[in-house]
Amino acid sequence: MLRLSSNASLDFETLRLYRLELRVSANNSTATQTLEVEVLDVNEPPQCDAVFQFPGAVVKIPNDLTVPIELYHVVASDPDINNNLNYRIHQVWPASARPQFMIDGTGTIYSNQGFGYQSSDKDFIVNVTVSDEQGASCTGKVRIEILPVLDHTLNFTVPSQSVTISEDIQVGSVVAIVKALGSDLRYEFVGNYPAYRISQDGIIRTTCELDLETDGDQQWSILMIRAFSTTHRSGTATVNVTVLDVNDNPPTCTPSVIVLCIPETTDKYSVLATLSCSDADITNNSVSYQLEPNAVSQFKFRLQGSQLQVNNTLDYDNAEIAHNNFQYKATIFVIDGGLPPLTTVVQVLVTVTPVNEFIPGFQQPVQFLVNEDAGRGTVIGMVRATDRDWEHDSIRYSITGADQGFSINPRTGELYLRRELDFETQPTHQFVVQAVDLNQDINPSVRKQTTQEVTINVQNVNDNPPECNPFYETEIYSTLSLTEEILSLTCWDIDGDRLTATLTNGGKNDRFRLNELQLFSKNAFSYNPEGIFDPIFFELRIEVTDGKFSTTVLVIIHVKPWTTTVPTTTTPTTTRKPRVQTVISSYWEPEPWFVAVMTVTIALALIALGLLIWKILQCTSACGKPTQEMSQPLLQNTYVNFAEEAKPQNPRDTPQTFDGKAQDPVTGRNYLFNSITGVRRWT
Repeated sequence: MLRLSSNASLDFETLRLYRLELRVSANNSTATQTLEVEVLDVNEPPQCDAVFQFPGAVVKIPNDLTVPIELYHVVASDPDINNNLNYRIHQVWPASARPQFMIDGTGTIYSNQGFGYQSSDKDFIVNVTVSDEQGASCTGKVRIEILPVLDHTLNFTVPSQSVTISEDIQVGSVVAIVKALGSDLRYEFVGNYPAYRISQDGIIRTTCELDLETDGDQQWSILMIRAFSTTHRSGTATVNVTVLDVNDNPPTCTPSVIVLCIPETTDKYSVLATLSCSDADITNNSVSYQLEPNAVSQFKFRLQGSQLQVNNTLDYDNAEIAHNNFQYKATIFVIDGGLPPLTTVVQVLVTVTPVNEFIPGFQQPVQFLVNEDAGRGTVIGMVRATDRDWEHDSIRYSITGADQGFSINPRTGELYLRRELDFETQPTHQFVVQAVDLNQDINPSVRKQTTQEVTINVQNVNDNPPECNPFYETEIYSTLSLTEEILSLTCWDIDGDRLTATLTNGGKNDRFRLNELQLFSKNAFSYNPEGIFDPIFFELRIEVTDGKFSTTVLVIIHVKPWTTTVPTTTTPTTTRKPRVQTVISSYWEPEPWFVAVMTVTIALALIALGLLIWKILQCTSACGKPTQEMSQPLLQNTYVNFAEEAKPQNPRDTPQTFDGKAQDPVTGRNYLFNSITGVRRWT
């Protein structure tokens, strides 16, 4: 890769084209290539005379020169070829002398009125701008000093005066009055001023209606008046007349009405129209723009200068804009800078066309329940899709893929059953519904679609009996806790219905109870070393039902007796519990009324038990020794844990003297006891 650079200053006006010959040598071979470099023209600013630019040219002139007075010639050049220069006076000091100075196309500065050394300013500064056609410029200034010249001319009381009148002044109104010193004087204009006339007594009046829009030269006029006498003496005076513009023309605009038809997806800040407005008045002719929307088009448009732009989404998809025929209306007020201001109204009417922007979306539910015994033609439910494009419900539905035994209404989205269902064979069905929007775009062929998987959950109907392991046999200890499970039934229902179990027979002496499918002991077993009081073999029949169908389970229970031991006051005993494996197949939660009944029943049982203990204590007091002879309580450490494992006592080693009688609170049976040794014996 070769990179070329220039170490010389390029000048389009001097040399516009360079031709370079490149030669590359490598491996005993040479290649040549001719390269042409074209210099492009770049605009260079004008070059003004150095003294003119800084500190500025100085011109000294006598005060008796006749107008027009050539004051100074601006020297400037443009390095660019065929580029014309424009000369403009952009500032005069003092400012009141601005109308007095002019500059022509060659850069020559003139004064259109004379200078009075005694009665007017003696020093002026004129600032000039020299610019080319592309707007580049240079500036400078000229200082003009007035030198006095003695003469014998007539003197005016006010040799130079400035007056201001309004554009709408009446014809014949007095503009100014001039007066020279002397007698038998006459006055006349030195020059042609069609809009004014002067009388012999020096009164200046208008001759016609002033219209600055028709004749812009009327805005500033310098009237030169000569006074002369019969002695051939004369003198001149000047009157600077400034005509103030009157705001009598409203702005005019193109276009006068803005009517558009655009799609609703037009980008934010897009330019809809550009107003070209102007004011014919020569002053205060600036215009401003004010946008006034209606209720529907609020914040939809904005003005950037004279440009009407989109400020927010031009939504087609709502009822409010549909009610207004999808049209946004606004008003642009164009106001000029006059006092009072005049206004022009530009109406805006924008019609929005639809664009299919959004994909339809499905609403819940998309899962439906149907009983497995529902017949063909049953309405399962309704799917619904909405489209944010207007109109929101213009949707057509269909089921895609293989036939699943369901159909759909293409307009409403209702789903229908077309075949029989079986929960046990197939509890869930899934298929895809397609939604396609219609007529959502100015082009009817533009459509959007979406799909949604729909799930049909088949509801089970109880049509199968419960199934259980039909036979159970187990062995338990007589000391098994009432809250410890004996066994749990293993049962199931294909339909998944809740199962309940009931003892139908075999619950001898009301010894057992069921909680859901768990079997428990209802009362403690009672056995005596000298003889067994409760049976040790139980055969139970349990009916398990799902509410409609039932099955029967046989349970065999062998009870292994554990005899009661003699408790001591110091030696604690332990209980060896049987290992029981519990299998929970279901959980039963009692109804609130059942809980209330059980609570009342337990409370009554506790009250009855308290009364029973009180009765036993009374009986014990009546049968024992006198109170004054007893140093120890009748019963000490009489608590016996019937679940403890102990070897049977030899009756011969046990004292046979009993001094008390009581009732077992668990079994209700009576027993004798020795209050000293704690020995007890069933009666």
